[in-house]
Amino acid sequence: MTFQRLPQVPPMELPEELKETFALLEAQGLNPRLCDTPVPYFDAGIPCGSPRDVYEATPDGYILVPRSLVGNDATVIARVTGDSMRDAGIEEDDQIHVLLDAPVHDGDVVVACIDGECTVKAYYKDRDGTVWLVPRNKDYHPIRITEDMNAHIVGKVISHRKPAPRASFSEMQSIVNAELAKRGEIKTYADEEMRGMLREAFGGEMLVATDWIAVYRLLVGRCDAPISHTSFARWVNALKPDGFPPCTRDHIRRADDIYSRPLYEWELCEPQTEALVRRTGIAKRLRKLLYE
Repeated sequence: MTFQRLPQVPPMELPEELKETFALLEAQGLNPRLCDTPVPYFDAGIPCGSPRDVYEATPDGYILVPRSLVGNDATVIARVTGDSMRDAGIEEDDQIHVLLDAPVHDGDVVVACIDGECTVKAYYKDRDGTVWLVPRNKDYHPIRITEDMNAHIVGKVISHRKPAPRASFSEMQSIVNAELAKRGEIKTYADEEMRGMLREAFGGEMLVATDWIAVYRLLVGRCDAPISHTSFARWVNALKPDGFPPCTRDHIRRADDIYSRPLYEWELCEPQTEALVRRTGIAKRLRKLLYE
């Protein structure tokens, strides 16, 4: 793949199942387009220099976009860093689609190279013919392009997209727990009852403080244990179960991907370390007590 202008490719014939899907989307007022054209992607920003330097650079990969967004012109996609264009809706980690070596006009968002560094700003030429690169965040100052600068426009931003949204675990757990509480499915245990269940679940094992991550998600999902890492640690320590190591917020936050999964998946993880086997046993015993 080269960054030179892409050759014209005949429109791809959609399979029947895709045609049906597109028809359903169009019936709902949407405008589906097939992503069939590879565009070079730079995760660390567009290489500094002229568009020719970008043509010759090695991208981090390629992203498929609809042919209608590319046409027969040279384009690249890059990840945004910084927040100087925040008020224009372009934020950290957004992906900008840049038309290289394009004519620009006042108000266009451009990628400019200044003394070997790239920046994303709005283009403006004042009445004296001076070019300014204008941020869309009041915390930043406009950049006046002067003759002593090695500066030029690499390309014009023609579109941008944001990373897929995600909800945090604690946010989802709070919403679900509130619903379960309304239904009477969240239980409240007396301190002594909870201490007894913890003693039985841990089963006299030789424990370390990080073993608390084995029970955190079970407790916040089945009883009125606090969801916040800090509040959970305080709650556990206030119970003062004999022989148990103290729990801290950092112990809970250190839970890796394994302990974020449903319990039945823990035994599918590799490698099955001694700590994982011990924590799986603790969690299973506690689940049995909570669901009896």
